[in-house]
Amino acid sequence: MIGDVVAAGKAASWRLCAAFDAYLHVGTPGTRNAVMMYHSLDGEEGNAAGRRFDPEALRAQLAWLDARYEFVDLPAVLDAGTTPRVALTFDDGYRDFRTHALPVLREFDAPATVFVIADRVGGLSDNGVPYLDADDVAALGDAERITVGNHTRTHAHLDRLDPDAVRDEVVGAKERLESRFGLDVTRFCYPYGDHSPTAVDVVRESHDYATAGDGLVGRRADPALLPRIDGAQPPSVVRWELTGAAERLRRAVRGEGLS
Repeated sequence: MIGDVVAAGKAASWRLCAAFDAYLHVGTPGTRNAVMMYHSLDGEEGNAAGRRFDPEALRAQLAWLDARYEFVDLPAVLDAGTTPRVALTFDDGYRDFRTHALPVLREFDAPATVFVIADRVGGLSDNGVPYLDADDVAALGDAERITVGNHTRTHAHLDRLDPDAVRDEVVGAKERLESRFGLDVTRFCYPYGDHSPTAVDVVRESHDYATAGDGLVGRRADPALLPRIDGAQPPSVVRWELTGAAERLRRAVRGEGLS
């Protein structure tokens, strides 16, 4: 309950900052690399806070990003380019990634990583949203500029599990995806963004890259804890989140310096 109140307060404050920025243009377009996070493109059920994000919204956002960033694969956000770089990631492995998101990505020749929950392939979410089935995952594994990543076996809160359970969720899921689909799974996404020192150690041992938390990618970013921006938020909020002013505020609230 307390966590929900804090999250709601943060969201309201962030919307207010975004409104001020849209009116006063306080923030300037970010010069740091970014990783965008998406979930479902087919209704509200697969997105946080009941937000609706559809292919037209994705298309509009990618057009805006394309004018300001270079679309790159996830590992490349750790390196500097001549222009800021942005990588696209899709959590949970919903089936609408293949039917709704992939055609839009092709329009922009944008690479993307889709994080799949190993034990839910072919199933339904708690809200009835279908996940990618085995044929979908196999096809995406062979698709150009698409990488299948690991989102644990069951979408568990890793910070609440003992070490053996963490390893089963992380390494067990990786092994299952690799053996079932003939993939080399090197990317991970922490469910809910939650992690513990044990979880990070296990992920670091078994994967090359992982995403967790919010923010822009700093010059000394940890490959096992790459921050992201939620792309399903209202456009004004997304644009504010990508500014240097928003990043400075985020880090100040967390008591961090800019890196």
